[in-house]
Amino acid sequence: MWTKFTWTRHEVALLPMNLSLYVFAGFCQKLLYMKLPLYIALCISLIYYSSAAAENPRLELLGSGEYAIYSRENIHSPLVTRRVASGIGFIYYTDSGNAAELRAKFDIIDGESIVLPAAFSAQQIFRKLGYREVSPGYGYSPRAKTSITSDGQRINLQVASRNNSTVVGWPVILGVY
Repeated sequence: MWTKFTWTRHEVALLPMNLSLYVFAGFCQKLLYMKLPLYIALCISLIYYSSAAAENPRLELLGSGEYAIYSRENIHSPLVTRRVASGIGFIYYTDSGNAAELRAKFDIIDGESIVLPAAFSAQQIFRKLGYREVSPGYGYSPRAKTSITSDGQRINLQVASRNNSTVVGWPVILGVY
């Protein structure tokens, strides 16, 4: 025995959308079975690149010079050439060659700066680090974890020239300028 089936206007209006979703789901399922290794590799690469994206710049890669790390933590290390109390934290100075090793000793870093003993333009620094200049001397990258807002613009890198040297800092220059 056949059952009488009726459609409401709402169900009829949704029919093309439901049908297209059904066809799309079938296509995705077929693609998944056929290309499972490719799908897994794509998922792994998306996870890898999305997790690696949030990283503050490694300023020591710009060259050698005096390096400063600003942190609220109070540590003692032979890598520190001098330590200055500043506000609620400390500025730890070291050589750029020791920056990565010193950085690993901190749980929280609020900012970093480097004095490069050569004159570079802000555009050269922004280009090398992959930042976009938002105003003269200030840059922004969505890849960086830390940023501040100044005059309604997000900033997470500052570049300034001093005599024959260049000072670079994130989110702004701290302590070495």
